[in-house]
Parts: sequence; structure tokens; C-alpha cells
Amino acid sequence: MDILDASTADGLWIGLIVGLASLVQGMTGFGFALVSVSLLPLFMELQLAVPFVIAVGLIGNVALWWYHRDSFEWSRVGDLSAAALVTIPVGVVGLQYVPEHLALQGLGVLVLGYVTYSWLQLALPELTGRPWAYAFGAASGVLTGAFNTGGPPIVIYANCNQWSPEQFKSILPGAFCVMSSVAIATHCWQGHFDSALMTQVGYASPFFIAGLGLGIWLSKYVNADAFRRMVLVLLGMIGLKLLM
Repeated sequence: MDILDASTADGLWIGLIVGLASLVQGMTGFGFALVSVSLLPLFMELQLAVPFVIAVGLIGNVALWWYHRDSFEWSRVGDLSAAALVTIPVGVVGLQYVPEHLALQGLGVLVLGYVTYSWLQLALPELTGRPWAYAFGAASGVLTGAFNTGGPPIVIYANCNQWSPEQFKSILPGAFCVMSSVAIATHCWQGHFDSALMTQVGYASPFFIAGLGLGIWLSKYVNADAFRRMVLVLLGMIGLKLLM
């Protein structure tokens, strides 16, 4: 459906989804795109949901990066971002040529794969060296351009290099700021940003800010592992739904 054709109820659901996704982002440092892009196609077309999530998510990534900026390290972002910048346009353009039902099923496979990886906490080899950074960055770029879900490859790469929780919460938002900016530029070039989309971004922003602030506050008091498992259960249900 067109964003401006959405009913008041649909608009409220869109705002609540954004709020839930930003709550996850505030508590864990990532996850906004996975949650929001997985749920928003229930209320808008996928090709509208992706640029919408990129625009809203950029606000949060900038805020999180600034909040955790003392732990940020440019040296860990450079190679990942450089590779992603090359492949982001591939994802943006490629999504236009894939039928939506197939794209949603592909997103479902991605979500379930990430849930399985995270739940099992698989032992991973140490992957050092620039070629690995380029490989994971390139994969993240394609997924960022297509679905704005470039987080899983970066998270796996980070786990392979044993990043600390502080590094996760600062470096991931910093990397996503760079990638999201390029993705937005590519979507603008493709004509995907218009007044209707930006109006919905404005409507959703208060939900985003509230969820993000609550998530950052709760992260100091709520058991992070228990919350992570709840999020994985939710994502697993969403992934199954996308495959149907």
C-alpha cells in the first residue's frame, strides 16, 4: 500500500513497530533493521519499508554512536565500510528486479539463519586480516542496500574478532552510519525518497526516540542475555511468518 493510504490503525502499528525495534537497538546496540524490516511488510510494501527504515535508523545510529563514542575505533570500521560502499548499490538496484514474495522469503531465510547462529552460540574461528574484513563488509553492503539488514555479517565478524560489548555498542552504530548514508544516497538516486515517505518518517520519529531512550535506560537494569533470547524468539517467529 502507499504510505499515505495507510489507515490510522496501520499508522499506529507502524509507529509501534518502530518503537519496538528501537527498544531492541537501544538495549543491544543493533537489531533495529532486522525487527522493523521483518514486521513492516505487514503494513507497507517492502520497497517502501526499506528506505523508510534506513531513514529512521540513521537517526538512532548517530545517537548511539555519539552516546558510546568513547569506545569507538575508526580502525575497525574502515575496511568493513570500504567494501560495503561498493556493494550497497548492488543491493538497492537488485531489489527492484526480484519479486516481492521471493525477496520476503529470502529475508525470512536470513532472519532464521541469524537466529540459529545466535541461539546456538556457535564457536567461531578467529578471522583476522583485511580480506576477511572486505568479505564481511561486502556481504553487509548487499544486505544493507536490499533490506537494510546488514547487521548479521558485521556481528559475525565482530564475534570472530572477539569485540567487547562496549566495542559492539559503539563500532556497529558507527559502521551503520556510514553504510546508511550511502544507502540513502543510492535510494535518492533511484527516486525512492519522496514527501510521502518523509512524512511517515516524521510520524514515526517520536516512537523511535521513545523506544531508543527506554532501551538505553533498560540496558542498565535488565539481564541482557535473557532479553537477547526473547528477541531471538520474536525474530524466529517473524522469520517463519516471512517464509509462509
